[in-house]
Amino acid sequence: MREVTGTHKAYGLYVHITWHTWRRQPSVHRADVLHVVDAMREAAQRCGVHIQEQAVLTDHVHIVASLRPDVTLASFVRHAKSESARRLNLNGNGGFRWARGYFAESLSRNHIATACVYVAKQHRRHPDLVPT
Repeated sequence: MREVTGTHKAYGLYVHITWHTWRRQPSVHRADVLHVVDAMREAAQRCGVHIQEQAVLTDHVHIVASLRPDVTLASFVRHAKSESARRLNLNGNGGFRWARGYFAESLSRNHIATACVYVAKQHRRHPDLVPT
């Protein structure tokens, strides 16, 4: 009998996630975007999520991501939202809050490129929601 020394894991779990500011208030400003993006990246690294594309607007966030089957999507979103809100409140955007919950939809491998283009075009699609 041959001993197996390594394991090979393949998976293809893809998701489009979005969440909004409290009462959809346009409360994310240009100076805040870097803090939100950094918090999302940190949450992704911590939770084993790979962010394919992202967009941060004044009142909502979009993410296209892939994740391992042992990852809890709720943990990633919870960390990204709580850490980004903490950073915004520490850096002059006092009283910042995200709305409760989030929206997530699964994507097939064939739709990843289309979803990434959709998210990448959010600033053109919503020019009135580009953080200033």
